[in-house]
Amino acid sequence: MKVDKSKWENTLIKDSIKTLKVKDAVQKKDYLLTGKYPIISQEKDFISGYCNTEDNLNKDLGSIVIFGDHTRTVKYVDFDFCVGADGVKVLQPNNSLSAKYLYYFIKWSNIPSNGYARHFKFLKEVKIKYPTDISIQQAIATELDALQEMIDGYKAQIADLDVLAQSIFLDMFGDPVTNPKGWNLQTLKEVCSHIVDCPHSTPQKSAIPTEYPCIRTSELTDSGIEWNTMQYLNEEEYLKRTHRLKPQFGDLIYGREGTVGGCIMVPKEKHFSLGQRTMLFRPSKINSYLLLAIIRSPWIRNQAELKTVGQTVKHINIKDIIEFTIPVPPRTLQQHFATQVEAIELQKELLRQQLADAETLMAERMQYYFS
Repeated sequence: MKVDKSKWENTLIKDSIKTLKVKDAVQKKDYLLTGKYPIISQEKDFISGYCNTEDNLNKDLGSIVIFGDHTRTVKYVDFDFCVGADGVKVLQPNNSLSAKYLYYFIKWSNIPSNGYARHFKFLKEVKIKYPTDISIQQAIATELDALQEMIDGYKAQIADLDVLAQSIFLDMFGDPVTNPKGWNLQTLKEVCSHIVDCPHSTPQKSAIPTEYPCIRTSELTDSGIEWNTMQYLNEEEYLKRTHRLKPQFGDLIYGREGTVGGCIMVPKEKHFSLGQRTMLFRPSKINSYLLLAIIRSPWIRNQAELKTVGQTVKHINIKDIIEFTIPVPPRTLQQHFATQVEAIELQKELLRQQLADAETLMAERMQYYFS
């Protein structure tokens, strides 16, 4: 949809909203897994839990926007709800502004992070541009809703494929925690030809994306690599950081500090280097796909939790990581599993590309409307 923005309103957000006073927040210790009333907090998940008492229920507020003062999380809510924990700002737009339009605008605004300090003071001073005709605002929101539905659909399909891979793993090998099929157990150092820690220095980042991504713990997720936050190096810095061992397809990269336990497989034709707090495993006596599934399973997560130390920054010592025990089934069974998972990964890669295209289109449309 094309729009003429020459006569749009341009005002501060603080002059376009009212911060609503709501009922007391439900404390996190009192969250329920199921219940009558949803709890909306500043956490990433849209619904953080449930409660059963109306003492905390906010009713008949209409369409409002939730802003996480600490986290900058933004949510659109049009139902009765309870507020969870601290740091939730409940924003009601004035009569000339659509709540859904405000929601998308705040998502686009990208308020800079100030750590765990409060951010609402920054949001209030942001200027919002919007058409005075509220039907145009609603049409813009409807277009963005359709793109968001597409994005959510791709994410759901990827998640379903992850569940399928996990189901195949459990069906073939059993629960690795109990090891009901009695597979032989070996240590991580026994099933890998190389285990390499990251260079203990901060890499010199490139100002622009290059062919040399430097992966950190924040990019290691159970659904694959998080590319949106990836940092990149120039060739000289890449060669410096990989002089001991260049990551190759089939290697696993593991997060041992901060966000402990994240793990991904190095994809084909990618020149990765290790960012801080990561390490590399090169499997030799076990298939890479199987080792990845085991590392992501409770089998390794439980072992990692027992060895995690540190009050401020959680981490696992390398000497403990290399002693993690791994169930090792016969090679033929490993290969059968790998063949099925590789086919699933190909489907996921297609979906990730479609997801990236949809997210790019969403960013372009938001930039067009809101800039």
